[in-house]
Amino acid sequence: MDPSLKKKAAWVEPVTALLMALATLCTAWCSYESAAWTRRANRLINESQALERRAAVLTLQGMQSLTIQTSMFMQVLAAKRGGDETLAKFYVDRFPPDARAAYDAWLAQNPLANPGAAAHPFVPELYTLRGAGEAADLTERAAGSLQLSREAGSISGQYLANTVLCATVLFFASASGKFEQRRVRLVSFSFAVAAFLFAVARTVWLPHLN
Repeated sequence: MDPSLKKKAAWVEPVTALLMALATLCTAWCSYESAAWTRRANRLINESQALERRAAVLTLQGMQSLTIQTSMFMQVLAAKRGGDETLAKFYVDRFPPDARAAYDAWLAQNPLANPGAAAHPFVPELYTLRGAGEAADLTERAAGSLQLSREAGSISGQYLANTVLCATVLFFASASGKFEQRRVRLVSFSFAVAAFLFAVARTVWLPHLN
């Protein structure tokens, strides 16, 4: 072997070993961060699903209450139509507070004489579905958690891509010490250095979980 090649190989080997060691550390760190962000994404998606289930339960309960209250209102109308005010009052007195408030507001519109009055007490202007506000809040929080989960998953994927970059660094750094031609050795080593610097820059730029 040409003496100049031996001298260059002697210079490349320790630097290559250092580069490979740093690339290995970078791989370990990126693998750790990728796993951490994956756990965060999974936790957030589970949280989102739990919030959505809670919102669905509240909505279902509200619809069940509305069904019962609507049935009671129909009984009131039937009693009034039959001239049985005692029975009508019996049902009205048993309206829940939200339905009673809507019923009183509807009566205040004088629906029998006012064509512009609401058709019934359960229109949105007079009645709010029980649990609707909390369900809407839970749905909004679920959407927020889902968005954060997607962002965490994306970050995890970018860290995983960094491990591939580091594997590329290890391959070309290892190969650079095995070539006899100086130019090929230099190209392989330079590519390994460039890929390593790019991987480090991406790692520094990406958010980290403490």
